[in-house]
Amino acid sequence: MMGGSKTPRKSCDLCYQRKIKCDRAKPRCSHCITYVTDCTYAAPSRKSRPKKRQNCEETDATTGHTQDRLRNLEDLVEQLSETVKVGHQHNGAQHQTQMQQQEEIPIDTASQTLLASSDGGFTVKSQKHNVSMALPPLEHVLPIVKIFLKSFNAALPLFHDDTLLRLIHNFYNVPYPRRDPVAWAAINIVLALAHRNDLVSSSNTNLSVEYLNKAESVLSSIVLGDTQLLNIQVLVGMVLLLQASPDLTPSLILIATTMRLAHKIRLHDRTASAHLDAVNARQRACVFWMAYILDKDLSMRSKQPSIQLDDDVDLELPSPEVFPYQVNDGCIDDTSVGSGVIVTADGTVEMNYFVTRIQLAVIEGGVYDYLYSTRSQKRSIEERSHALETIACALETWKASIPFEFSAFMAPSTVSPIVLQLLAVLHSTSLACTTLLNQANAWNTYWMEGIRKYAMEGILPTLPPQWEAVVDEARQLTVLLGALPHQNRWNFWTTGCTHMSAMLLLTFNSMQRPQHDQLSLDNELVETGLQMLDQVAEETQSEIVRSFRKTCTGLHRDAQQRRAEASVMANSLDLST
Repeated sequence: MMGGSKTPRKSCDLCYQRKIKCDRAKPRCSHCITYVTDCTYAAPSRKSRPKKRQNCEETDATTGHTQDRLRNLEDLVEQLSETVKVGHQHNGAQHQTQMQQQEEIPIDTASQTLLASSDGGFTVKSQKHNVSMALPPLEHVLPIVKIFLKSFNAALPLFHDDTLLRLIHNFYNVPYPRRDPVAWAAINIVLALAHRNDLVSSSNTNLSVEYLNKAESVLSSIVLGDTQLLNIQVLVGMVLLLQASPDLTPSLILIATTMRLAHKIRLHDRTASAHLDAVNARQRACVFWMAYILDKDLSMRSKQPSIQLDDDVDLELPSPEVFPYQVNDGCIDDTSVGSGVIVTADGTVEMNYFVTRIQLAVIEGGVYDYLYSTRSQKRSIEERSHALETIACALETWKASIPFEFSAFMAPSTVSPIVLQLLAVLHSTSLACTTLLNQANAWNTYWMEGIRKYAMEGILPTLPPQWEAVVDEARQLTVLLGALPHQNRWNFWTTGCTHMSAMLLLTFNSMQRPQHDQLSLDNELVETGLQMLDQVAEETQSEIVRSFRKTCTGLHRDAQQRRAEASVMANSLDLST
């Protein structure tokens, strides 16, 4: 269509140039949102390029960006579908295999086309777009990366220290046109994780989102390009960031992609690393186990099957052995790959946090299998009872393995703030398993109906067999979460659902036992939690949070009224005697 035509073009400039269907949504179509470009209809030909977006909008990752990410992932699926079509159309033909030489301009590899190659495979050809793979100055990035490596990454070893530092130095020494988009994404993911986990003080609370958005802009290159270990590391980092959201759909799609690519390079199979030195073999194993933890955790949280089958894993757990080290802010300052060890603030007690998380992930897989799997629904009552006993026993054994100094009760006074955040996730996941197995969480319809019925009619619902222990675990977790430096919307969605279940357990326990020994503490914990939910509801505009807060507030008032009535009755009895 020529620019002088009076007939309105049906596609915007971007869709017209890329020859893709435009949905003509306003103010921007879905493809323009995905590729972060202005949605215009004025270009006379395909030579016109999308205008570079200058500033990252201040966006709440839990709302607006979810749809953008979904559209981005859908576009990847569309590209793969087109690849299949091209393969059928050109089967047996000879095709160009040489990649077109990049011109002396920055590129955005999120905008790519797929070309059939002479061996029947496909190569990725970058289209030219005026978007720079720029980063902050090296002197600004390196200190942040080193803090990340010695804290978060020391406990959850996604990257090998020396390998990542070499990658960063090499990246900055390469001219823009020759920069690797996957390496660029990796650096952005590290910066995003550092800001998300409050390892860096900054007045810009959206820096984590901005760095994540940059990494996502080259997602097609990461997923569709040559699969290396770095690609998997970037995807695992993305999932770590995206899981802190009320909508798990983007993280579920990405973890599925991550696991399939991990299988492609056989990270789950020790024989694939047999020819490598110990450092590289261990690095591959650590990346796999990081993906495994996320896969099982998201499976349990979403009630959807995990991608990785345990029977297909041929790897040993990382060794809990600790090599000579120095303590750096509660984590091991160690140049070995993936120590995964955390220590108390005084350096006297240590625990392999990484191995502990892997073991808990195995239990999460068992919780999903017992509660939600199709196989479980077909079991007899006796088989289900045995399965429940087995997984409950495994969970209790795991809890007993946690050193007392790292328990939810002691951690606020024994560990650094960084380690405290890691333990908050650990103990929150543990309580989630407990409440799911006991069908006593805030999202269980029957449990909630039973509590409401007790409030109105005084009919006590069936309590979990170890009710006192469940309530005590909820109390300890609530104390731990209250000791965190601050609850922002990011760490809330990582632990928030379990936190709300814990608040409900404490409230209901006070309703039925209005004079128990921990009543004052529980009352304070619930009221502090309600104040925190006010803040989160304001920040996120989440109806889930608002609804729960309304329910919990009503039940809390009921508990306070029962306490007052019990006090009056106790005083009356004292006077009569």
